[in-house]
Amino acid sequence: MENQQLSRELVDFLQGEKIISLITINKETKQPTVSIISWLLAHKNGRFLSFAVGHNADSTKNIEEDPYVVLNIIAENSTFEVTGEGKVSNIYKGTIKYRVVTVEIKTVIENMFYGGKITTFPQYEKTYDLILAKKLDHEIYVTLKEILEKILL
Repeated sequence: MENQQLSRELVDFLQGEKIISLITINKETKQPTVSIISWLLAHKNGRFLSFAVGHNADSTKNIEEDPYVVLNIIAENSTFEVTGEGKVSNIYKGTIKYRVVTVEIKTVIENMFYGGKITTFPQYEKTYDLILAKKLDHEIYVTLKEILEKILL
């Protein structure tokens, strides 16, 4: 079933670090490319989400060239294809330089194959300085929340 916004359950799920696949069209080759993102927040209205990536990430260059994106989300014992148009921010300078992409959601489609369900969700751990990781997380999530709060309902 196709929707034009995230369900309440998906909005709630996308309130912090999750492993999400981001598909963009490579600026140079014009071929699809996949990136993995984790700094992500969904707007409470379910029509927008924002994520952060390094300031020089290929995905931001791709989105500036072609704003259409697909995100693959594993949640609620299933998988979801979320399509939309992304807008890339200017560079934020904090502990690291990063950019924020805000996606206006166009469609949400549950795309798990018939008769299957996800029973184990992807997990990861940070392999760099945990104090630095907490500092970065805090800075980036403050920025993501500020951006989403500016979006009109």
